Amino acid sequence: MKILQRYIIREHLGPFFFALAVIMFVFVTKFIVQHIGRLFGKGLPVSTIFEFVYLNLAWMMALAVPMSVLIAALMAFGRFSADNEITVLKSSGINLYRIITPSLVWATILTLLMIWYNDRVLPEFNHRARILARSISQKKPTFELEEGIYLKIKNINILVEEIDRPMANFESQNVDIVRPDYFPPGADRLKHITIFDYSNPQMQRTVVADYGYLVFDAQREQLIFNLFDGEIHEVDAKDYTEYRRLRFNKNVFNVEASEQVFKRAESGSRGDREMTIAMMDAEVLSYRKKIAETDSSLDREIAKLVPQPDSVANWLTEKSTMPEVPEMTYRRSGARAMRQIQATTQRMKNQQSNLDHYNRQIYKYQVEIYKKFSIPFACIVFVLIGAPLGIRARKGSLGVGVTFSVGFFLIYWACLIGGEELADRQMVHPALAMWFPNIVVGVFGLYLTIRTVRETTFIQWEKLPKFLQFFFKSNE
Repeated sequence: MKILQRYIIREHLGPFFFALAVIMFVFVTKFIVQHIGRLFGKGLPVSTIFEFVYLNLAWMMALAVPMSVLIAALMAFGRFSADNEITVLKSSGINLYRIITPSLVWATILTLLMIWYNDRVLPEFNHRARILARSISQKKPTFELEEGIYLKIKNINILVEEIDRPMANFESQNVDIVRPDYFPPGADRLKHITIFDYSNPQMQRTVVADYGYLVFDAQREQLIFNLFDGEIHEVDAKDYTEYRRLRFNKNVFNVEASEQVFKRAESGSRGDREMTIAMMDAEVLSYRKKIAETDSSLDREIAKLVPQPDSVANWLTEKSTMPEVPEMTYRRSGARAMRQIQATTQRMKNQQSNLDHYNRQIYKYQVEIYKKFSIPFACIVFVLIGAPLGIRARKGSLGVGVTFSVGFFLIYWACLIGGEELADRQMVHPALAMWFPNIVVGVFGLYLTIRTVRETTFIQWEKLPKFLQFFFKSNE
């Protein structure tokens, strides 16, 4: 029997890893296309781009594994059925439950591994990916000078009419003209340069040069223009009669460009998807303590507005013996009491708003906690779906496996997203919201498994549309 169990599990491994590779390839391709404008064109190092994709592989893996289990079960049992191995095993007195059991054991092991993965590995990768994404978003796209087109950098406009590339020969022959640390060998030679400087609102400055060189100094986070044979024109923005003109043979013009430098951001705070179960449990506990403190504060505020019966009786008794109070005093006391009531009411509204916020936070963290268990448990649920469908469909092809798996996975994912949305609105308890997809798909999987064991037809293949019948027949 152990030989049979090992054989069944081994038949799952090939389709599982193949499906996992295909699904991950689809996820990565979609991710790169979605973020292509964010990653490319900013002058990012190739290593940073690979790191960004690598860090986002974590959440892709968490989704791809359950789906791969479904495809593997469909293809493995479909091949068993197509090769009549299921018939041979049943004729040998082996029940279908015992045939499916090794797959369930394998899925259970994967479930436990994915629970550990979702709790320990995924949060750290999500945290690092978020920090890196924020660093990338802060870096501006790489600038590029083009002939006859204005380039705007903050409050400075730059126009270059002609660009000679490269200029390595020029520099080697004229090494004494400019400092070599300002432009490296191969730097472009810019001709007929005009720079409009609006950084000083009180002074309009225009710099004109016959030629020059542009180098980006990453250490000082500056663009350095080495300009030759030019003029500087300065006009007072308040008094246009004040005009100054300077001629130069050589001038260095610096432009601050910190956005062109890629800087890694640092962040100690973590979102709900960047926390382990223990971290989120601690957050839930802290919010529950805040709720208890707020409830106590509300009770005290209510006690101020609603006096006790004994105090009312004592006040009525004392009032009969109290001297007559002027009407103006009554009005002042009434106005003061009204202001106190309004202030107390506003404090109660604020505290109620805090309570709503605390409850939303608790629901948010609990959703993520239950999700770390429910999504891995889908491995077991999908075996209950894939095994009977593979046996009854009698197909071992990838086409049929993908067709069924995508359909059931979409149903599962739709229920998961809908449940999360309802839980965030506090309309459904987080446990029910996250486990509802497993319950729905799992009940259907148990139904299929039982009907398959009893050899009852639950899918009338001949009643399917013609194009589906052709699809299934073409994969026989």
